[in-house]
Amino acid sequence: MPLRRRTSSARPELRGSFEGFRLTSALVEEARATLLLGVPSGRASRLPLAEALAGFEALLDEATGAMPSWRMPDVEAEWEACRAALDESARRAERLRLGSVPDGYEQLAPVLEELIEPLDVFAAAAGRYRSLGL
Repeated sequence: MPLRRRTSSARPELRGSFEGFRLTSALVEEARATLLLGVPSGRASRLPLAEALAGFEALLDEATGAMPSWRMPDVEAEWEACRAALDESARRAERLRLGSVPDGYEQLAPVLEELIEPLDVFAAAAGRYRSLGL
């Protein structure tokens, strides 16, 4: 029996909001991946930490710019949480950029985890869209 693609009965504006969320979420995931390239693997990092951090901050800025594309009452609480998370991660990244950088994986990994931890709320927003039938 062939698989059928699930069709959403969600309102068009909700589907449009979801597309905006997907774009924003993709930018957030790209920001995470870019930052993690600065983690030492073996003898050296795959990307200098300063470059990884700059890429992370730039992608957070892009994600922030994409936020209005998915704001609507059905997901307002999740939108607010994600907006606050982007602000908090950007604030933490700036603090790292202006402060001293830890050496080695053992010191650096927890610092980078702290930068991306607020962004976990994007998973809750995705769950909200699923609960709305998307």
